[in-house]
Amino acid sequence: MKKLLLILALISAGVSAPAYKGEITFKQSDGSTFAGHIKGDEWFSWVEDKQQNIIKYNTQSKNYEYAEVIDINGVLDLAPAGTEVTESNSSKVSALRPQIDKSVLSQIWKRKRSEALSHQVKNKQ
Repeated sequence: MKKLLLILALISAGVSAPAYKGEITFKQSDGSTFAGHIKGDEWFSWVEDKQQNIIKYNTQSKNYEYAEVIDINGVLDLAPAGTEVTESNSSKVSALRPQIDKSVLSQIWKRKRSEALSHQVKNKQ
């Protein structure tokens, strides 16, 4: 039975869906907008602006903010950094803040995918 569940989990992992590839207009709580692209898949996703700054939605402020990598007890994740995204400040942020290394995003994705698959297997037992 466990082998069957593992096979089903691996099959479902093989059919994961990538994020929409086109440009999207994102709206802030004050009505302002900015253009960006969704990156990632169902396990881990983020937004990138035209300068490839990484952006996360802040559920408390209800705004999209530039992201930072946080380390909580050795576990890396993306979090909103407190600077709201606007069309006019994306190039300024690129100059002030180093780009987040894509290998870090890959590490976060692998962890979240592994956690999701483990959770699926546990729920099916």
